[in-house]
Amino acid sequence: MTPVVLAGESDGLAQSATGPITQDLERMNLGGESGSLLMDKVPQELLIEIFQFAVVAHGGRANAVNPLFLGKICRSWRATVFENCTFWQEVNLLINPHCSTQISLLAEWTARAGSLPLSVSIVDPNGLLSTEEELTRLLGLIRSLSPRTNSLALETPIPFYDEWQNSGLADYSWPLLSNLSLSTTKGGSDLSDPESKLDFPSCPMLTTATITSFYHCYISLPWRTLVHLRFDSVFCSELYTAFQSCTSLETLKAHKIVEDNALVGDATLHRPLKSLTLKLERYEGHSKECCRIFNSLRIPELRTLKITLGPIRPAAKVHRFNMYPCISQSRCQLSELSIEGASLKEQIFLDCLRLLPSLSTLRLSNNAWLDAQSQPTLLGPSFLMFILATGPAQPPILPNLKALTFVGSVVKFSAALLVELLATRWDNLGDEVGELATLQSVVFAPDPSGHIWEVSEGQEAVFEEWRQRGYGIKVGGRTEVLIPR
Repeated sequence: MTPVVLAGESDGLAQSATGPITQDLERMNLGGESGSLLMDKVPQELLIEIFQFAVVAHGGRANAVNPLFLGKICRSWRATVFENCTFWQEVNLLINPHCSTQISLLAEWTARAGSLPLSVSIVDPNGLLSTEEELTRLLGLIRSLSPRTNSLALETPIPFYDEWQNSGLADYSWPLLSNLSLSTTKGGSDLSDPESKLDFPSCPMLTTATITSFYHCYISLPWRTLVHLRFDSVFCSELYTAFQSCTSLETLKAHKIVEDNALVGDATLHRPLKSLTLKLERYEGHSKECCRIFNSLRIPELRTLKITLGPIRPAAKVHRFNMYPCISQSRCQLSELSIEGASLKEQIFLDCLRLLPSLSTLRLSNNAWLDAQSQPTLLGPSFLMFILATGPAQPPILPNLKALTFVGSVVKFSAALLVELLATRWDNLGDEVGELATLQSVVFAPDPSGHIWEVSEGQEAVFEEWRQRGYGIKVGGRTEVLIPR
């Protein structure tokens, strides 16, 4: 989010940066005579709609317009903005050295929202909320706002959470809270008192939570009611506990997973889960526990699976990942599959794809391919033929594939084979003039290490003809990304 810095100015509240929209408005001189005459003709209802689009719909983005700026344009705009509660429902506070003044201005800002639900974000990256008086005032304000808060995001050092817990967090009322984000700063990841917890006992509407750099065990939430959950910096063992506890999850994103000695028990049936993202910590050297946890799941309704085990192609025996047990036992029908930085066995992976005829999007990035002796090998043409080739004697294993991305792997076939296989998809549509094949977008950029990967002028001409017909294709080192019409 782009934070709004609440700092004292002549009208009580101010924005941190005006941004491109503000600069455009200043160049238009809307505060002058011609601008006033023009805007006086705009009906009040339409003006409010325009303001709501600028302030509410784009809240938190870099091009968002602070309602305070709109109130400075002219007297009528100021009246419109300050009399309409909806413009003050969202506030993003970045703590600065004037935090005492900021707390007062935060109270004034939220008071202008009347009784409407609030979205509040407080970020203190440098630990400037340091005095007991400031913490007490801010926590008292948060407590008074809790019955009206439907979205709360906190990114503060551990002392803030310690004081919050000491102030009676368990007694706060959160009847509207549906979205909660908790993050620590300055390296902390657990509360000072190991016996304490951040306890949110009564959040009947809470469905979405983000936990960053916090031990899972230090937070008490209604886990069973969560529908969307995101972890940033999480141990494998905590991830496994989450699968056991959050029985209603439809979306789980786990970034910066750290391998530990997770005790994985019997297979866990998680029927509601539809989207799963697993991303290991950048510097992890293996993925054994993450693989075990994934294969302990039975997720029959899963539709989107994204696995990132590393940013670059791994070496031998590193980041080996076999997803076949989970896919075969779950009998799910994925529509989107993305794998990056993994070591895969070609035949096992093909066997897995055969179980996913519903797949429409496949992304493979920077993966290593292993032979039977678990040593890196060049990816052979059989992989490409099974995915792309089509015809009476060779139906594709992915008949519903619409978009294929394949980058970073070392291969032992040339661009000529790719052209030949794409031609079976795109040049043999019979009498269906103007119709497009199911597969419509291909991004193919293998690593040329150990092999000459060249695209000839004739092949480029074929690619351009396909683009003209409506297909998207990017091959080799070309920089532009082409999207089918």
